[in-house]
Amino acid sequence: MIRSLLRRFALICFAMLFMGLILEGALRIAFYHSLDFSMEMWKYAVRLKHAVPNPKLSFAHRPSRDAFLMGVDVRINSQGLRDYEYALQKPPGVYRIMLLGDSTTLGWGVPLNETAAKTLERELNAERAPGYSRFEVINTGVGNYDTVQEVTYYETRGRAFHPDLVILVFFINDPEPVPIEKKGFLIDRSYLIAFVTNRFDGVLRRLGARPDWKTYYSSLYDDNRPGFQACKAALRDLAETTRNDHTKLLVALLPELHQINDDYPFTAAHQKIKDVLTPEHVPVLDLIDGLRNHGPESSLWVTPADDHPNGKADALVAAQMRDWVLRDLAAASTTPSP
Repeated sequence: MIRSLLRRFALICFAMLFMGLILEGALRIAFYHSLDFSMEMWKYAVRLKHAVPNPKLSFAHRPSRDAFLMGVDVRINSQGLRDYEYALQKPPGVYRIMLLGDSTTLGWGVPLNETAAKTLERELNAERAPGYSRFEVINTGVGNYDTVQEVTYYETRGRAFHPDLVILVFFINDPEPVPIEKKGFLIDRSYLIAFVTNRFDGVLRRLGARPDWKTYYSSLYDDNRPGFQACKAALRDLAETTRNDHTKLLVALLPELHQINDDYPFTAAHQKIKDVLTPEHVPVLDLIDGLRNHGPESSLWVTPADDHPNGKADALVAAQMRDWVLRDLAAASTTPSP
């Protein structure tokens, strides 16, 4: 009797293992090259990120790695950036801009040369700026970074590039707490586990066990939330650090692209960030103004299910940054020296 039960148990275990292997293989084929946001983000984390000791940074890109994600090649250079190689020492005659941000700055689902950073670099180099022969725009965006991580990156690594201007691209979820990079043998390797985990989260959202996107994003700006307090402190720290570095700082507010043509649901949240920066004398560029009314909101998305900015949206963002930079340089060139 016991042997019979053991045989049945072993047979069930073998059948489950066999079915799991079949599903694992099928998912690897199905998602080898896909546009599924959750699975592609999982692959991005596994292939291109690694944990770092600094708890305020948590993780960073693996240098000199590449992967095909969300329909495009994503290559990380030797400095851990999705960009071309730049010398730490700024060449003479160069005006250097550094973009800090998350996956929207990284260029999720967008070819490198269509990202806001590279479009901005091209368009600035097509202009003539007094006193400068060339512009460099360095993209330091990392997927899932928040404001604390972006500021920590600048303070520990980014300032070594000696930028003339830092543009922090602020997105609506930036007051989230610093995420902890979870690593494990199966989590890093199994498509099946990643798929089930991602779909389970989606089911919880549809059932109302997780808040909808408007409620969730608005809740991040509760003054009593530690994440929002850390976000505000990081913005003040960046203002002080750039002042000490004699580097200009601009904060560009990138809107959540679901609803921008009519009543934007996060105007109050944007105002809270402006209120933090005004006493610091940090200029703010509200990018929603140049993104509105360029067709349906979804025409600015990477896919119909993923509202990350696409190449069209990045071009509109770059145009606003270009105009701001040129106005600022023109004003500086006409201002008498003290």
